[in-house]
Amino acid sequence: MTAAPSLGEFLREFVAARVVGARTRTPFRPPLVGFADAADPWWLRLREVAEPTHRLPGDLLPGARTVVAFFVPFGEAVVKANRASPGTAPEWALAYRETNDWINDTARALIAALAERGVRAAAQPSTHNWDPKTLVSPWSHKSAAAIAGLGTFGLHRMLITEAGSAGRLGSVVIDAGLEPTPRPTAERCLYFARGTCGACARACPTAALTAGAVGTSNLDKFRCYGQLLRVEAELGADACGKCAVGPCALGVPGGDAGG
Repeated sequence: MTAAPSLGEFLREFVAARVVGARTRTPFRPPLVGFADAADPWWLRLREVAEPTHRLPGDLLPGARTVVAFFVPFGEAVVKANRASPGTAPEWALAYRETNDWINDTARALIAALAERGVRAAAQPSTHNWDPKTLVSPWSHKSAAAIAGLGTFGLHRMLITEAGSAGRLGSVVIDAGLEPTPRPTAERCLYFARGTCGACARACPTAALTAGAVGTSNLDKFRCYGQLLRVEAELGADACGKCAVGPCALGVPGGDAGG
């Protein structure tokens, strides 16, 4: 008789199966899944370094014990299309829309599947959960994924995972305990590591992203969002992605996965 998978194995297999069975035109690469302790001190640190109103896991789910984060990497063809296009490629805009829908659907399906195992869970929308005046989000899937060991932030303010930064992130809070995923210790951004690259800043069509002193980045969120709205008017998705298709798009630059 085959033993039932552990909860961690179940979660990884569930997300992987959803990617394989995705009915999207967008090609995906294998997903990454990580776990963070809901009591990790980094959640409180987010309120100091990112956003004072950022929610804690327990705000989403009373009794929260673990945050499950996952990264769905776009297929290489999507990245190449956006690199080659003078503006945002239609393939990238489509990937943004389809993947957001996939994440929301998967979160709902996962919450239902966990309930059958006696585990409570909660999630936030994959996007458009911010204040349109301040552009502040009460829950950052990127930050959740960073705490869950999926990667480190780059100059472009995105997470550089083992599968790169071209893709979308989701997260689900659960009331079951899981061993946290170790966070990478090596700096993955070439600019932060040694002051080289900066391809993402050069690619920004509105100069909303600029390189500061080594180890810092400057992002004008409102200028960036203005570009996203222009792309949405043209392609139906508030997604640009030009900063996401540089050397860290499909993996860690230099092949160093960190950790």
